Amino acid sequence: MTQPAQPANAATSIDRELDSLLEGQLASGARNAVARIEAPAAGFAWEHAAGVAREDTGQAMTPNHRFHTASVSKSMTALLVVQLADEGALGPEGVDARYVEFGVFPDEIQERLLTRGGQPALAAVTLRHMLSHTSGFRDAFVDDGSRTSKETGRPAPGSIIGNDATRNFTAAWSPWLPEGDSAEERGVINYYLSQPGMSEALSEPGTAFHYSDTAFVLLALLVERVTGKSYHANLRDRILTPCDLRDSYLAYRDDPPLGPRRQPESDVHAYGIPMLSSGKNLSFDWGGGGLVTTAGDLVRFQRALAEHRLPGSSRILPRTTAWTRPAGLAGLRTGVGLGLFRTRYPGGELWGHSGAWGAKMDCEQAAGIYFAGTVNQANAAAGWHHPLIARVAEHIQ
Repeated sequence: MTQPAQPANAATSIDRELDSLLEGQLASGARNAVARIEAPAAGFAWEHAAGVAREDTGQAMTPNHRFHTASVSKSMTALLVVQLADEGALGPEGVDARYVEFGVFPDEIQERLLTRGGQPALAAVTLRHMLSHTSGFRDAFVDDGSRTSKETGRPAPGSIIGNDATRNFTAAWSPWLPEGDSAEERGVINYYLSQPGMSEALSEPGTAFHYSDTAFVLLALLVERVTGKSYHANLRDRILTPCDLRDSYLAYRDDPPLGPRRQPESDVHAYGIPMLSSGKNLSFDWGGGGLVTTAGDLVRFQRALAEHRLPGSSRILPRTTAWTRPAGLAGLRTGVGLGLFRTRYPGGELWGHSGAWGAKMDCEQAAGIYFAGTVNQANAAAGWHHPLIARVAEHIQ
């Protein structure tokens, strides 16, 4: 039901409250923050930005500043896979097809991608397992062959982010280099295969949750194999253009003209460094988290999906939000779908995705609220955006 129009001073009051809540992230250590919230049925929309967007120029943050979404991108990678399944391109089993059936890698590589007791184990892994983080794959970004990041409380020493030789973020990264790494370019799957014990499965497929960027890099490679087009072309043609996301692109692959410091994207802050102002290279994210966007575009994507304005989305959304709760799912997460999570917050439950750089994309379905934003900071509080959503839910009741 459409809510009655609010007095002008009431609308101004809620705007001021939300502005203050977002600006509070600066007091918590963020250098910048941006967010947009829409509640279409209530006729409500708000956006705000605060802080310094770029350390190298001192430019103020605005709602128009693009930001790196990190793992929020996984929702789009998953959507591409589910779209292909819906079209029949993955065969009669769809997302329940086994990864090995698609010949993404030569047999000798596929046999090494996942092992159990040193023996090949990929044959039992389905696309659904990979989409729901129940495949058993370790996360090459933060795990190594002996420990996971959960066990160490930080990126493991042999992971991409934890390894002193790779975390300087100066080399360019590709998902897979068939001819091997070079001094100028590294391959994510090459690195994964080069680390002792990295391919040893953490669980039988489908039995336990373990978050894995590795699986989503492999899924993006599958999209390329099945369609014969690049991952970024699929992203553009199947999602970004149909949703009218004009300020969104896959970083380092489909960029507008950008210099080495990636102007005018807003800085990501990690390890005490403004990553983009410092010229760091974040291209390892790719299919696991390479989207650059704005808060406005990210809300537009959510609404297109939720309001069934993408081809097949009336069938696809129920599949991606068919929540399961595998062993090992913890924290604020109460369910895992296909590239999406259900999480709890003080006002109820949300569905969406978060990213390591503080990015958030969440829908409060019961109240019809859509949220997108970032604090551009590694290790940001998991629920930094919850007070904003809760206040809007209270306002439109």
